[in-house]
Amino acid sequence: MFTDRITESAAPEGAAPEGDFTRPVPRRRRGRAVAVTLAALLGAGLPAVPAAAAPAFGATAAPAADRVSPAAHTPRPKPYPTVLGLPNGFSPEGIALAGGAAYTGSLVDGSIQRVDLRTGVARQFAPSPGPGRIAVGMDTDRFGRLWVAGGGAGFWPGVRTTYRVYDTRTGAKLVDVEPAGAVYLNDVIVTRDAAWFTDTFSSVLVRVPIGDDGSIGRPRTVALGGEWTAGEGLNGNGIAATPDGRSLIVGHTSGALYLVPAGAHDRARARRISLSGDEAALAAGADGLVLDGRTLYVVGPTGVVDIRLSPSLTAGRVLGVTEVPGAAWPTTAAAFGDRLYVVDANFGEDLVNVGNPDATFRIVAVPRP
Repeated sequence: MFTDRITESAAPEGAAPEGDFTRPVPRRRRGRAVAVTLAALLGAGLPAVPAAAAPAFGATAAPAADRVSPAAHTPRPKPYPTVLGLPNGFSPEGIALAGGAAYTGSLVDGSIQRVDLRTGVARQFAPSPGPGRIAVGMDTDRFGRLWVAGGGAGFWPGVRTTYRVYDTRTGAKLVDVEPAGAVYLNDVIVTRDAAWFTDTFSSVLVRVPIGDDGSIGRPRTVALGGEWTAGEGLNGNGIAATPDGRSLIVGHTSGALYLVPAGAHDRARARRISLSGDEAALAAGADGLVLDGRTLYVVGPTGVVDIRLSPSLTAGRVLGVTEVPGAAWPTTAAAFGDRLYVVDANFGEDLVNVGNPDATFRIVAVPRP
């Protein structure tokens, strides 16, 4: 979700970063060219040219330059568009990718758009779920379902604190739950056995169990302890998970990053990730998170911050910031191939563009840093 633009940030606490943060440079493979001489071919003996292959009497063989192979007429596939337009006034915030499509939801009425990555065409996937419901962060699970964090009344009075689950094949709404003990469900990451939501207005995560058969269990809150620093008003924001689902990385609206064990039940001991490099790049907050191996992409108003993590994930080095062309206020991203698809929420000053019918919104694809 969005954060206030911050001009200063305190130096992070903790020990100096550990591990090797340099990117390995792949070796270039050298190929060998095999030359076959005419003498060798003649020595092996060439078959006679069939009569059908010989030019007719009086005909002139086409020059080599004019002979075009059938492959030359095969049209090249069009490149995927880098800008995916959304309806004016839609006000997106989160994004999830599945089946060659991007899903993004509205902060105005909770409706969801599905955008074809190949064509860039956007169509409504799900209508508004009703009054008092919006859509913020989202993710998909291995059962073909879309999980949506439904925000809460923290920013807009009257919005109910909910999460929803949809069938990506039919668009049917399967679940609409208001968990107890949560205030504002901001972002969500789905592991093999659970969906995890951040709560921006309290120091908790909400965990929803997922069975091996796809069954969805009851939600429970997991308090964040250890080195977690409770903010004055704003707390957890973006969230990511390791491939094995054992660890979570939670972004704070202050820009701090925390490593959280996913096996905790009622309380989790959060460990602050010690950072070096251009730490000021995170001063505007850690909104959307994308974890790719030991590379963590952090999306915020300034663009995509590239962080190289240590093997233990407890330390990292900020390598740089990639600007998102034409984006007024990036909020989050999802990875597809060698690209990151970044949502431009275009909030405007004091959120004047949320629901503004004249405001434009888009998803912008940038190469992975």
